[in-house]
Amino acid sequence: MLQKARIRTDWKSHDRTISISELANAFSAICWRIALSAAKNLHQQDFLYVNDEQRLAVVREFLFFQIHLSDRLVHDKLSDGDRNDFINSLSLNCLRHYAENTVELLDRQPDMEETVNALNHVTSSLAGFKYVDQQPGYEMYRLLGARIRDILGDDQTNKWVIDQIMEIDGPEIYNLFHKSCTKLVKNSGY
Repeated sequence: MLQKARIRTDWKSHDRTISISELANAFSAICWRIALSAAKNLHQQDFLYVNDEQRLAVVREFLFFQIHLSDRLVHDKLSDGDRNDFINSLSLNCLRHYAENTVELLDRQPDMEETVNALNHVTSSLAGFKYVDQQPGYEMYRLLGARIRDILGDDQTNKWVIDQIMEIDGPEIYNLFHKSCTKLVKNSGY
């Protein structure tokens, strides 16, 4: 079970219009907290990280997954132009969190060109999968689990991580994400 992360879903001021960039920034904070919680949960479930680089790579995969979920969530709530601005801003904010933490933990800048290419690859792959009744399909969880298994390796300890992601963590991530971000969108007036 994911650790409880403090997730704000309300705005300090209710009497002003929330911009697309503010909404994206708030989403990025939610995505980052959920991604960190999910990565910690894998360790608590006895899956092993060799080093912090592996841990950050797993966090990055959870971010990519949630960026795609964000696009699905706002698809019918924002105009095409606003949706494009939102996803670009969200992606930049999530990648900023990732880069800052990479510098802090590994004392080096991540390869952002490779990271953006990976994000584009993952989100375009996820776009081809079913998303029925506002729920990710089996294939979406399977891709997330397979990418994390590729990061952790498939030794005796980590080979079951794909099942953990598909059956437990993926749905928990989605539920927490969907509940928090739906409330945030509603409170934003979009």
